[in-house]
Amino acid sequence: MSPRSRSTSAPVAQLLAPLFIAVLACWPAQSASADVFEVKNIGVDVKAETAAKARQDALAQAERRAFYALISRLTLTQDQERIPEFSNAEIAPYVRDFSVAREKASSVRYIARLNYRFKPDEIRGLLRSYNVPFAETPSKPMVVLPVYEVGASLVLWDEPNPWRQAWSTRDQPVGLVPLVVPIGDLSDISTVGVSEAMAGDPGRLSVIAERYGAVSSVVAHNNLTVDQATGRQMMTVTLSRPNDPIPVESRTMFYVQQENEPMETMVNRVTEATVRRIENIWKRRNLISETGTGVLAVTVPITGLKDWLTIRDQLAKVGIIRQAEIVLMSRDQVRVNIHFVGGPDQLVTALEQSNLSMLHESGEWIIMPIGVFQPPKT
Repeated sequence: MSPRSRSTSAPVAQLLAPLFIAVLACWPAQSASADVFEVKNIGVDVKAETAAKARQDALAQAERRAFYALISRLTLTQDQERIPEFSNAEIAPYVRDFSVAREKASSVRYIARLNYRFKPDEIRGLLRSYNVPFAETPSKPMVVLPVYEVGASLVLWDEPNPWRQAWSTRDQPVGLVPLVVPIGDLSDISTVGVSEAMAGDPGRLSVIAERYGAVSSVVAHNNLTVDQATGRQMMTVTLSRPNDPIPVESRTMFYVQQENEPMETMVNRVTEATVRRIENIWKRRNLISETGTGVLAVTVPITGLKDWLTIRDQLAKVGIIRQAEIVLMSRDQVRVNIHFVGGPDQLVTALEQSNLSMLHESGEWIIMPIGVFQPPKT
C-alpha cells in the first residue's frame, strides 16, 4: 500500500482537524502579490520655491514613476501603449501606501528614495479593463554575463567593457526577473572566462549562478560594428544559455546608433532594451488574460504538521494562487483545492519559483518540495 493510500483512524483525524483548520485560517494570502505589486527605490531630486513644495512635487513625481514602473513590470512591452497617461489624481486610488527609505532636504530641495505599494486587485482590474494581459509570477534570480566584442577584442572581465559597466550601474526598479551582474573578483574570473562563457560551458555557468544565489546564467554578447546603411555604430546583442533550444536568429537583436547619440547613452539604451527582452521572454510564458480562476485538486504528502506548515508558506508565495482550501487531512497527506489564474503549465512554473514541484501521477496531481521526488521515467 502506498503512503498516500493509507487512512487514519477517526479519533486521530478528529484531533488533526482542528490543527489544520487553525493553520488554514492563518493562510498568509497575497504575500507574493504584495511583493510583486511593490516598487522600491524610486529616486527623486526636486527643487522648488520652498521645501514643502519641493517635497510635494517629488512625491507626485515618484508616485507616477512607480505606477508606470509597475505597469512595465507586469506587461509586455508591446502592450504598454494601451495604457493611457493618467493624472496623479487618477493614479492615487491604486496606491496602497508608500514609505521613505531615505531622504534629505534643504530650504528649496528634496532628495529621497521611496518605496510604493499598490493594490493588487485594483491594478489587475485596470489592466483587464484595457484588455492588457499581464504576468505576476516572479522568476528566480538570473546571473547576466555581459560579453563585449569590438573588432578582434572579446572581453568579459577585462577593461574597458562599457557593456558590463552599463549592466553593473543600472538604477531601475526590479522586474519579474531579478538580474544579477557578478562583481568580477578573482573567484568570478577563475570560475568562468570569456571563452567559456561564449561556449556556453554548462558546468561553469552553473557554478557562477549558484555563487550568486541564482537559478541560471545568461550570456549577453554585444558585438559593436558599423551599420553599412547609415555609417553609424551598431550593436548586435545575442542572448544565450546552456542547452538553449531557441535558434540564434530568434534571440539576436540589432540596435543602430541614433543621430548625435553619445556612445554611453547608446550602451545604456541597449542595456535597458535587452533587460526588457529578457523580461518579455519570461512574461510570455506566464501571461494571465482570463478573468476567472481555475480549480485544481492536489495532494500534498506529509510526515507531520511541520511539513504542511512549510509547504503552506511556500504556496503563499505563489502569486497566481488566489485561494487554497483543505478538503481532506490525514497523518500522511493533505488534499487541497487550489484556486488559481492562468493554466496548469503556468501553475507548474509558478510553483517551481517557490521551490515546489507538481506532477500528475496515477490520476492525481501531487505537490512536493523540489528534490524530494523525481517524475517517473517514460
